[in-house]
Amino acid sequence: MKLLPLAIACALLGACSKPSTSTTTPPQTTTPPTDGEAPPKRPALSAADCEGQGGTVVGDIGDGAIHRPEYVCESGSPPLGDIQSMPGAPAPIEGAVCCK
Repeated sequence: MKLLPLAIACALLGACSKPSTSTTTPPQTTTPPTDGEAPPKRPALSAADCEGQGGTVVGDIGDGAIHRPEYVCESGSPPLGDIQSMPGAPAPIEGAVCCK
């Protein structure tokens, strides 16, 4: 019975909190603008093919940098390709590329 006067006062004063009916929009993710074309996919090479072309296998340190389309090797040129492990051969856990 004591709650009834409180409820009436709350309704009259508008002091009670009501669930929010406004909707929030999810945060917008930003992606770099493109001209509608996906970056060219690198060819898959074995470690032996890489070294046969005068390249060096460069593994990712775990930050995914080698998988980004803008990644360049120490020489400043883009990788020759992505290293694909051969059956029975060791495979880089984070991935690797062939740099020249």
